[in-house]
Amino acid sequence: MKRSSTAGAILFAIVWFAMLLPVSAQPPPAAGAGPLRMTIEGPGSQLSTIAVSGLKNLGGDDDHRTSSDFVTTLRRNLDLSGYFRNIDPHAFIEDPQTSGFELGQFNFADWRSINSDFVVKGSIAQESSSIKLTAYLYDVAQQRRMMGKNYTGAPGDVRRMARRFADAVLEASTGQKGPFDSKLAFVSTRGGRFKEIYTQSIDGEDLFKLTDNPTINLFPSFDRTTNSVLYLSYKSMEPSLYLADLKAQREIKLGSPHGRVIGGTISSDGTRVVAAIERNGATNLFLLAREGGELRQLTDGNGINVSPAISPDGSMLAFTSDRSGTPQIWVMPLGGGAARRITFKGDYNTTPSYSPKGDRIVYQSRAKGRFDIWTIALAGGTPAQLTDGNGSNEYPSWSPDGRYIAFSSTRSGHSQIYIMMVSNRKIISTLTEGIGNDSCPAWSWWLGE
Repeated sequence: MKRSSTAGAILFAIVWFAMLLPVSAQPPPAAGAGPLRMTIEGPGSQLSTIAVSGLKNLGGDDDHRTSSDFVTTLRRNLDLSGYFRNIDPHAFIEDPQTSGFELGQFNFADWRSINSDFVVKGSIAQESSSIKLTAYLYDVAQQRRMMGKNYTGAPGDVRRMARRFADAVLEASTGQKGPFDSKLAFVSTRGGRFKEIYTQSIDGEDLFKLTDNPTINLFPSFDRTTNSVLYLSYKSMEPSLYLADLKAQREIKLGSPHGRVIGGTISSDGTRVVAAIERNGATNLFLLAREGGELRQLTDGNGINVSPAISPDGSMLAFTSDRSGTPQIWVMPLGGGAARRITFKGDYNTTPSYSPKGDRIVYQSRAKGRFDIWTIALAGGTPAQLTDGNGSNEYPSWSPDGRYIAFSSTRSGHSQIYIMMVSNRKIISTLTEGIGNDSCPAWSWWLGE
């Protein structure tokens, strides 16, 4: 089986990086009646309007700089959600510094008059390097508080507070937590001719270069804690998997006596690794312990078995195999057992990724020389096409809430990372717009969980 030219040689290297420090958050006193639920059914669905007011300064934020960081980041994430339309602040009637933010301290009519369905209000107090921030979500029509959060931390934590609050807004209004307190890792040539790994937040902030070395770095994958990253590298002059423990700041090299390691993935709990190992033209999958010891061989054949993906509960393995003649998606129990083919449409299907619930798989399928993103139920059946044949669309990765997919596409002429809302197949963001090509996104679980 020939791999796509965009996949290239599978080579990895990494340097340590630090995730955002945890931000302490506690719920304020109990809110009022239950939330109004929203759903989006298709491309023509109407977005709910939301007004994000400035935070009332309770001391220390006289220039409103910290409040502005929170509001700007929150508005950006609510825009990205695909559920809300932000109302222009120039339309706001009240001044957040003279009005209140608790229920009964402001006039809902001021927000109803500008056709706002929801309003966010809150306060901030800053003392030296300490921030205390309160934010509430109100239902304007029902004149009720739907949800509120209290956060404490340093000024540098304020943008993450906004992302966590955006997640809470989606949970209060739709019944499902949002995906914004997470990271996306991807590969980019923006720094030169070598492919390096970067991370950034979903709203495009906090870009961080993970690798910086004279080799090629590709395909990062997180465990569920986001403390471990598995990758493959030629940095030691031979291809090997490396497991980086970011919290402990140490790295383990995972080799194999069975042949050349050409790829792999880590389980959600971080305790097991599935490695793709090539020998004499055949590639098979092996289950390894976190420290590198071999547990068992999973596939045994003369063909190619690559692109492993482990289900969120750790019970199933999806992978690409050409055992049926063309590359197709197969699944099998991770504990051992017979493999089952689930894709039959398309002659080159690869890079499977499990949904957070483990009930669906997203993958790329080639037609007329280019790839599109498809999804199929774990049980099989009729697949659904998500991208429209515009450019080559590859390497899909689910958001932790399962409502969005990140993927790379050449639709703009060079490879960039895009985020799509699965329910209506709407592109809600072009995540990367730097110089060079960006590809191979890997979406983390929620930070700190």
